Amino acid sequence: MRWVEGYGIVSRNAKGEAVRLIGVNRDITARMQAEEALRTLNTELERRVEERTAEIKAINKELEAFTYTVSHDLRAPLRAMHGMSQALIEDYADVLPPEGVEFAQRIEAAAQRMDRLIQDLLAFSRVGRKDMRPRPVSLHEAVEAVLSTLSPMFEEVGADVAIEGTLPTVIAHPSTLDQVITNLVDNACKFVEKSTAPRVRLSAETRGSRVRLWVADNGIGIEPKHQERIFRIFERLHGIETYPGTGVGLALIKKAMQHMGGDVGVESEPGKGSRFWIDLPAVSDGE
Repeated sequence: MRWVEGYGIVSRNAKGEAVRLIGVNRDITARMQAEEALRTLNTELERRVEERTAEIKAINKELEAFTYTVSHDLRAPLRAMHGMSQALIEDYADVLPPEGVEFAQRIEAAAQRMDRLIQDLLAFSRVGRKDMRPRPVSLHEAVEAVLSTLSPMFEEVGADVAIEGTLPTVIAHPSTLDQVITNLVDNACKFVEKSTAPRVRLSAETRGSRVRLWVADNGIGIEPKHQERIFRIFERLHGIETYPGTGVGLALIKKAMQHMGGDVGVESEPGKGSRFWIDLPAVSDGE
């Protein structure tokens, strides 16, 4: 079958009478076949998208079920281990030999570490599944709220933490931004020499259409060769006996920043502290 497209005009005489028809016919079979092929392709793509969407929804349901299992079923034995070992230490320390008390303390500490690891992994998995809808957020208010929440920890370790200048408004997901700032400030207070009181300063600068938040500390610093590696999950530069942690925090920050359309990095030298930064879109005049 061929497709033909025709165009024509009527030629009239002085009296307005039609005397001839002038026209042209064009074979448009190739164009019609191409349009039909395109419609077929679009239909196939829509079908595949629907199938893929259904698969993703099924995977998310499985992840939610797994998360529930981890947060409830797997943590329950850990809570029992922690509670029983704690009771053993508190109630029977006087009848246990020193070695027995040490073993019970190790069990308690191991249960706490495993529980923290599970919580961090759950937080890491949730970042990719959150329905993130970034909106204008006052960076100053977000930082102040985090510092207020962490104030008991600051008092405990003798940390001097302050905001320098006024922090602008950015485009971010509020609760995810809070989590990122919390992890950065917590790390800044954690990775210091034992005899050093943590000193942390938060400041910001606008760089074109982006805002960079700096979190500067007086900690132990990081060698340049490790400054990319530390953002990978489970990467640790120090033993857990020296500095506690699970190796998930910075990986979570990187993943969160990517989902908010931002970035994260660090400037550091061993023994001279670190300056971690996050970049986020600035608020434009129309927002």
